[in-house]
Amino acid sequence: MNMRMYLALTFVLLWMTSCEKETASDENYIDSDLTPYFENFVEEAAKRGVDLELMRDMVSGYIEDIDDGSVSGQCRHDADAPDKVIIDRTFWRTAGTSRKEFLVFHELGHCMLGRSHIDTRDSNGFCVSIMHSSSDVCTNGYSYSTRAEYLDELFSN
Repeated sequence: MNMRMYLALTFVLLWMTSCEKETASDENYIDSDLTPYFENFVEEAAKRGVDLELMRDMVSGYIEDIDDGSVSGQCRHDADAPDKVIIDRTFWRTAGTSRKEFLVFHELGHCMLGRSHIDTRDSNGFCVSIMHSSSDVCTNGYSYSTRAEYLDELFSN
């Protein structure tokens, strides 16, 4: 009788543990510091006629250390779990609100909109898209005064 109880208990524990792992990989997590930026991204899209409500649960957001010092943010695609936007912890601590918004919106452009990098620049050398790959190819002109123009471009493609 004790052997049967032991086997039954072992089976139940294994079953419960495997279910928890499966559920955890499917969960959507957004760091509380990133939440306002994620929400604002969805709102800005809606203002431009793009409905991202269904996409909201398909992207997680984390602030973590990124080992590559030249990378401030990433969009990681995962077939078995929500895609992940990862923002470098050092960048997050030192950046102002506009730079944070720019980077989060850029990474959400990859994760939620499926956008690739666009390194086109205007006649003055300014990037025409928030989706540019780096400031080495064009000058980032994202600011309060140019924000609407950049967001119009972001959500139009």
